[in-house]
Amino acid sequence: MVYRGKPSAGCENCRKAKKRCGLEQPTCSRCVKLKKPCSGYRDTTSLQIQDESESVKLKVDRQKVRNSAPKTQLSTPDGSSHGEDDVVIRAPSAASTPHSDSSSSSDDTIEVPPGIGALLLTLNGHSFSTPEFDREQPILPRALKPSADEVASTYFFKQFTASNGHWHFLRDFSRQLQMDPLLDMVIRACGIAAMDNVEGLVMGRNYSRALYAEALSRLNTALRDSKRCKTDECLIAVSMLGYYENLTCDSRESVQSWKAHINGSTQLLKLRGKSQFKTPIGRMLFRETRANILIHCMWDDLEPPAFLWDWEKELERMTPTAEIIHPADGLTKICFRFASLKNRMRLSQLSDSEALEKATEVEMEFVQWSINTIDQDKMWHYHDVEVPDSPHVWNGVVHSYTCHPCASFWNTYRSMRILLTRTQELLVRRFQLDQEQEAAQINYFRSVRRQMADEICASVPTQLGHASPAFNSPCILITAYGSIWPLFFAGTCALERLGLGGAFQNPSSEWQSATSAAAAQASWIIGRMEYISKHVGLRWADGIAATLKGDYKMHQNLHEDDWGVNTFIKVFWKERYQCEMSQMEERKAQTPDWLREVEESGRGPRVLIENPIDEMLNRKRDDWGPLWLGRTEETNMRQMEESQRGLL
Repeated sequence: MVYRGKPSAGCENCRKAKKRCGLEQPTCSRCVKLKKPCSGYRDTTSLQIQDESESVKLKVDRQKVRNSAPKTQLSTPDGSSHGEDDVVIRAPSAASTPHSDSSSSSDDTIEVPPGIGALLLTLNGHSFSTPEFDREQPILPRALKPSADEVASTYFFKQFTASNGHWHFLRDFSRQLQMDPLLDMVIRACGIAAMDNVEGLVMGRNYSRALYAEALSRLNTALRDSKRCKTDECLIAVSMLGYYENLTCDSRESVQSWKAHINGSTQLLKLRGKSQFKTPIGRMLFRETRANILIHCMWDDLEPPAFLWDWEKELERMTPTAEIIHPADGLTKICFRFASLKNRMRLSQLSDSEALEKATEVEMEFVQWSINTIDQDKMWHYHDVEVPDSPHVWNGVVHSYTCHPCASFWNTYRSMRILLTRTQELLVRRFQLDQEQEAAQINYFRSVRRQMADEICASVPTQLGHASPAFNSPCILITAYGSIWPLFFAGTCALERLGLGGAFQNPSSEWQSATSAAAAQASWIIGRMEYISKHVGLRWADGIAATLKGDYKMHQNLHEDDWGVNTFIKVFWKERYQCEMSQMEERKAQTPDWLREVEESGRGPRVLIENPIDEMLNRKRDDWGPLWLGRTEETNMRQMEESQRGLL
């Protein structure tokens, strides 16, 4: 017999509503007031004691069956047995796991090393566990929780890989009897770092850094081996260490470390030679690493390595499905020529007329590429899909793509068009064109940039998993990484349309409408950057967004008279920025010093340009410095144009 405490004597309606029952006769006043039938009152004396004999007997019988079951000897894939403290568990099957596509494998065998259970990570004050590991297993003597390394590996395969997407071959590597120790170390470092950024793990950052340091040590050992340095695992490890820098990115040194990893990847590609094209994995790694090298070259206006161009024909010859991947290779060739053009312009190896002619040729190649790609294969097609209003979608329209890499390549094309039109605009301003002709050229360049920015915004929901019912990326972290630069370029285009200049002296309703749309788009883009940083886990997006917020701040410095010109600017920019400033003050203590300096400087990166100013035009060509100058004070556009014509 078991004492169950003092029960409530109230009627059923009062007990369900958790209200005090008045126990009036014949019915309680609450039931009368609600016009409900009263069930009457319970006998509390008969409820205080209950016979639990059958329940206790059932529990004892279950325990006897469990203790009498024969002990099962579990073994690892290499044949060694394990005792009670060193257990091997079988991962849940695809039928029992809701997200089996994101797991490393339905047949994986995961080893729990002795003593590692004490290193379990904690999420928001609670120990990490999953129903798959907490439920009773008839063949196991006790319930198991995943170790820190298991959590890291599982999260990595979920976020970085997909069966039909990025790095799918890593899942095959994980099924091997023994994965390369270097690759395993890097997988765990990236997994813990990415999860710590989103979930906030106890000691997560310290643990990931320890794994990163150990991986660097193993990598240096592998690079000294003439055979191991040419393996796919070694190149993958270098690429993943670059991802780690973008995941953490807690200082400016992270950017330098990322560049160092890109330089290391460049040397490895060259060292591996053309023999790497013999396998599908080798060809895929070459193409992906080549894209990162070109980004680095665009960043610093460097000449791309010549072997990337020289080996292109051999790569196409050894690719069985060259006709499918041909658009991607064709776009890479055009980007190679554009990067080379930027480098030659920086070194003053071309006159202005020659540079403009070359830039026009590159533009025609980009346009022709887009036409041919649409006509060539349906795999590269996309179309607009209207979706319900959402903070994750710009203007209620998203692009629907057919497969994973298409959106990334199209966004590369759009980003390059934005950069190219800025280069062309800078060159056109150096010529003494009449005002009408120059204005027509400038308007064309800016209309192209606006179109490219709108298309980038329409493609981002696909990359971040918010495009349903359209196609969504199977590996959000990787596609979010590829969306950071396109979003940044689109953001600068929106800020460019907010250029104030002489518009305050003669504002029009058309200008006010365009400004409102540009301000909303800039706000949405900054919000996407913040989402990538906080919810996807790529801290690198914070630094990129900080440069956009630098120009975002200039609107706070306007005179009170200027605020009255455009109602939307007053409401949107001033009130939104004041709200953001109050939020930034609350978390200022957690903001790294380097990020705070970027946000407060008002500077932007060097790969962009704004309207030239007198000081820049008076300098020698090789002393021009950064192309992006930004605006820190109100500029009279009419006086600027007159000064330009006078200097030219």
